[in-house]
Amino acid sequence: MYYKKQKRKLCLRIAALAAAGALALVLIAAAVMKATAYSVSGTVLDGESTYSVKTGEAAPELFLTAARRQGMPELGPSDTTEFDGESCVLTVLRGVEMKVTDAGETTAFTARKGATVGEALKENGITLGEEDIVSPDRELVIAADLTVDIKRCCHVTVAFDGNVEKVMLYGGTVAEALKEAGLKFTEDMACNESIDASLTDGMEIIVTRLTAFTVTADGKTGSYKVSSGTVGEALEKCGFALGEGDRLNIPKGRRLTAGMKIVIQRVQVKEEKETQDIEYGTQYVTSRELAEGKTQLLSAGLKGEKELCYRATYVDGELESRELLSERVKSEPVKQIVMRGTGLPTAAPKLEFIDDGSGATPDPTPTGGKKPSVSVSAQEGVLTDPWGNEVSYSKAITGTCTAYCIPGGTTSIGLEAVRGVIAVDPEIIPYGTRMYVASPDGKIIYGYGVAGDTGGACMAGEIIADLCYDTVEECSIIGRREMVLYILQ
Repeated sequence: MYYKKQKRKLCLRIAALAAAGALALVLIAAAVMKATAYSVSGTVLDGESTYSVKTGEAAPELFLTAARRQGMPELGPSDTTEFDGESCVLTVLRGVEMKVTDAGETTAFTARKGATVGEALKENGITLGEEDIVSPDRELVIAADLTVDIKRCCHVTVAFDGNVEKVMLYGGTVAEALKEAGLKFTEDMACNESIDASLTDGMEIIVTRLTAFTVTADGKTGSYKVSSGTVGEALEKCGFALGEGDRLNIPKGRRLTAGMKIVIQRVQVKEEKETQDIEYGTQYVTSRELAEGKTQLLSAGLKGEKELCYRATYVDGELESRELLSERVKSEPVKQIVMRGTGLPTAAPKLEFIDDGSGATPDPTPTGGKKPSVSVSAQEGVLTDPWGNEVSYSKAITGTCTAYCIPGGTTSIGLEAVRGVIAVDPEIIPYGTRMYVASPDGKIIYGYGVAGDTGGACMAGEIIADLCYDTVEECSIIGRREMVLYILQ
């Protein structure tokens, strides 16, 4: 019984010792954890206040939290921090709003609380000269939002009428500098700087007198004032551009004087083309069959055409001159042939012609229709007309011809339909071709003519020519017969 009691006591003592050991281990672990949680010591500087902090790691956020537990004010929207990880020092930079007026211009930025005005200006890129005036003083320590005014010391030169004045002002405008120099600026003066411009150190202000003058150009006359210079410079300042050929009544290089009247004449030079008719001439032949003093048109004339190219000069829109540059003939005129009567009646001579006797070759078949009887002399020759004139021809075409008349009418190309006009196929005999027409035996003579109409039967290939007469009676002379067309050279 005794041993049982002793054994029980021993077990209780062992249990107590075990519980005490476990508690000790818990306390030791807690102490270790606490020591680990605050293993980093640091400092927070906020202006004149210093806070010693301990944290588990070197983190700015933990430093700020620890400092706030010690009563540090919260950071404002303009406040910033700087953290030095090696020394574990966190510096709080309290910001203040700072407005600066410098040479009339105002800027705003966040300045560092505790810095001087001069330091804040320098940190924000504003450089001060030794003679510049800063209000409040540049040595003032910033404790709250602040407005700063800077008056720059400006050494300025004012030049007018050969006189130069040097003045010094703290800030101000060009107008104030002129006043300081004793110069009254009027509307008859000009300045190289705007009157309202802010002064800068070293500025050179040049004042000149304005010269009044007039300009007449483009149909208008206006009055202008500019600083002295040449006529060309004055026009440029007033916005007048001169073209390459424009004229001035006064040379551009002449000095501008008061009251000068400048006239600009706008000059345009351009090429112009026009088409003109070339009048046809007249070739006369004589006939003893026609009464003296009488004439008869044998072959109508045809006007030619030429193109003329001019260089035209216009001054203020009015034509001043035209110079002929070139002339090109587009088509040669064809002479009209007129018969003059001599009043000496005689029998009409037979047609005589001189040929080389080389024979004839067939003409190509005209387009469409039945091929008429056509032959073409392959060689040139000379014929003698009934009036004794020797005429050269390039070839002779023999074929069927007819006659027509259109009293008071015109041809397809606009000629008067009179004797001497011959209707042809222009693809075979071009318009304007001069011809002499007679029968192969020379007994029937149509005479001289010009291709000046389009023959429908000719185009159909039925005939080689349709001879125009003034009357139906004359047409009956030809009727429908074989004729020779001598193509004249």
